Amino acid sequence: MTTIATRTGIAAAFLVLAGVLAGCSTTGPDPASSSSGPAASNADHAVASCMRDAGYDVTDDDYRFFPTGEDLHDRQEVLDECTKEHDPETARQAEEAQNDPEYLAIQVKVGKCMREAGYADFPDTAREADAYSPPAGDSAFEGVRAKCFERAGAKVMTH
Repeated sequence: MTTIATRTGIAAAFLVLAGVLAGCSTTGPDPASSSSGPAASNADHAVASCMRDAGYDVTDDDYRFFPTGEDLHDRQEVLDECTKEHDPETARQAEEAQNDPEYLAIQVKVGKCMREAGYADFPDTAREADAYSPPAGDSAFEGVRAKCFERAGAKVMTH
């Protein structure tokens, strides 16, 4: 079963999926981590540091998650570049995951479910869905999206 992470805001689902496929292992405490939560891996720290250098206020644990109200396209590009530079194995796995038939089928099912739930312009592809901005003040969006992922056959983790 494919796992998709959700959080208030838009998740970088393909990187999360790649992390799940990679086993999400950590290398132990990272004293330079800017997070007070579980220890981030050295690669997580490097990617998050790259994101911070690019002007994004992220921790080593949350850099993959996109809050609403930001330019998601630019942030996704920075995340992609930082991941390629500092965590090439995750970048490779993310690229492979985007072409996985099960993952693609889930995205199409989620898109259909979201449109049926009233989000008429919700897309079928992960990249476009990551950049999708729900209507301002729509507090139901994340719950609807999580239910659509569950209906599509994905195990949903909240973060």
